[in-house]
Amino acid sequence: MDVPKAKLYHKHGVNTRHLLQTYFSCDRDTGFGEETLNFIMKKIHDVLAAGNFKGKTAYDFCIASLIHQLYTVSYCYPQITILKLNDTCIMELNKWLAMRTGAFDWTHAHDFVKGLPCSSDQENLNKEEHLKTCIKRVLKFDLQKANITDPEVLEQADCIITSGLLESVSQDQNEYIKYFRCITEYLKPRGLLILVGYLNASYYKVGEDRYHIFTYDECFLRQNFANEGFKIHSCEVLDSKIQSDLTDYKQVIFVTAIKECLVSKLP
Repeated sequence: MDVPKAKLYHKHGVNTRHLLQTYFSCDRDTGFGEETLNFIMKKIHDVLAAGNFKGKTAYDFCIASLIHQLYTVSYCYPQITILKLNDTCIMELNKWLAMRTGAFDWTHAHDFVKGLPCSSDQENLNKEEHLKTCIKRVLKFDLQKANITDPEVLEQADCIITSGLLESVSQDQNEYIKYFRCITEYLKPRGLLILVGYLNASYYKVGEDRYHIFTYDECFLRQNFANEGFKIHSCEVLDSKIQSDLTDYKQVIFVTAIKECLVSKLP
């Protein structure tokens, strides 16, 4: 029996609610939350709580309608623009922002981040409400356009966060490098890049649909950072403990890096 060809996240669309429930909920049956949420939130908190990175603007380029990666970011970069490839992801995100009936419940992420150490001026704040006030825009973007947010024009930001996106839209190394450059050109020199990736993976499933992931390892990622003019500030790799036929990633990688120079040539 032939295996159906894997779909591409940005070309075929995705049931974003099902994706959130499968990989980013507190569902103990799948068990992904410890690796895809808690690990990421703690690492971002650890890096930013030191107080070495602050600015005005942050751009979020992440798969699905994720918000958990932004809780701590919002205290260091209070003007956040979220960029999405799919209309369904924008709709799901807007439900949460407007507190509409049926919005995805992020209580589990909020509760986890509340348990992390924080400064005294953050202790009494509702972190979810604070985050919502910091999200200034939700825009659709297209990686195939010269101006990815046409007709709006993005200026360079102080921080960019990307999680699970580049491997979901890239079919090979050249495309990964191309889209990495496409996103990071919107980061200021000396700006902070926060990247979350899933190593040595080839697919993930959302319902009955199987989606492609570009397979890469830590060595490739480190070399790409160096080639693209980034200096790695921190890097941690978490070995996956999950055994599931929903996806085959072997590790989660968390990287923070500083943009040191501009690269002009495409591969």
